[in-house]
Amino acid sequence: MNQITINNTVIEIFVGELTNAQYDAIVIPTNSRLLPSGKLRCKTLREAGSKVQVECNRIIQKKTNIQVGTVVITSGGDLSSKYIIHANAGHDGKKLMLTTWNALKLADKNGIKSILLPPISKELIGFNSKVCANIMIPTIKKYILEKNINLRNISICLENLPDYKEFEKKLNS
Repeated sequence: MNQITINNTVIEIFVGELTNAQYDAIVIPTNSRLLPSGKLRCKTLREAGSKVQVECNRIIQKKTNIQVGTVVITSGGDLSSKYIIHANAGHDGKKLMLTTWNALKLADKNGIKSILLPPISKELIGFNSKVCANIMIPTIKKYILEKNINLRNISICLENLPDYKEFEKKLNS
């Protein structure tokens, strides 16, 4: 694990399992309809239980779809985390930056103290861990410096050592 502290908020990175983590909220990538898709989302929704998908369906009934760059929040269902933030980052670096910012903003607005994010767009074509790190880490640092009120721990959960190394370079730069 590697970490830095900015304005009393810890930013840390580690290799581990997102769904078993003890955080107030976890962020997972989503599509515009909040349906199961992608390895991480499917696994998380399966472990969270059907209650979370029911909540997602209610959100979609009201909003029709979740625009790229947008995030929504549900309960954590059967997970250890109280909340799940569903993030639609799309296929664009600027949208990944906006989505990361919006996830932090929504968590902060809801009084969340600890949040765990994956490299949100890593499963997309053209987005590897280096691209994600180069967008997400500066966005997190900027949010803490400019807007943060409640967040005290912002963690990034990575799948493997090569991903960790890319995020570590950016975290410590």
